[in-house]
Amino acid sequence: MANEQRELTVQARSGHGKGAARKLRAKGLIPGVVYGGGGEHRSVAVDPRVLRKVMDPARKLNTWYKVTIEDAGKPVGTESVIVIDHQIDKVRDALLHVDFLRVDPERELEVRLPVEITGRAAGVVAGGTLKTFLRYVHASIKPRDIPTSLLVDITPLNAGETLRIKDLSIAGGRILEAGSQALAHIEPAKIKVEEVDDKAKKKDAPKAAAPKAAAAAPKAAAAAPKAPAKK
Repeated sequence: MANEQRELTVQARSGHGKGAARKLRAKGLIPGVVYGGGGEHRSVAVDPRVLRKVMDPARKLNTWYKVTIEDAGKPVGTESVIVIDHQIDKVRDALLHVDFLRVDPERELEVRLPVEITGRAAGVVAGGTLKTFLRYVHASIKPRDIPTSLLVDITPLNAGETLRIKDLSIAGGRILEAGSQALAHIEPAKIKVEEVDDKAKKKDAPKAAAPKAAAAAPKAAAAAPKAPAKK
């Protein structure tokens, strides 16, 4: 599904520094900046609740926005952007700052995509174990073509086989990881050691008992009465 552009309105701001940021947060806003793409840096104030509401729930930070900048309630510009960086309070799970990067709808940009494994590998069905190696990959792709994730179907993978980046493709873009990088591997089932055959145990049993009989012979000889000496 295409990455539909979401609309977001932000406010132009002039204050900078920690003091200005504290005043913004007291009003329920957070500082942000719009930059890149050959344009000037523009400082903005963002309502984090509106940003979360507008954000694509599947793409999250890879959401493509049309940002309208207002000053004193009047629009002063629009920007096509994605979130390139952000700060968050991990304790309260609250956004503290957000950076927007200008993007050209017709040019590729680098994004980080989560890897989503689907299917049940043939090798796993046969008793093997699935091993995965990457949670995210980097890709170069146009804003409208950004997928929610890199979908990896492991169904055909047999025991001992490895799925690598070179085996995959992404519609409308390119995966930037090395082609030799492994994504998934099926480790074959471990072979169980067979128990020794009962017949073999019985065959070996007399050999083990023989030394005991031999060791008992001297004791029997020592216990025999001595013959009386001739006069």
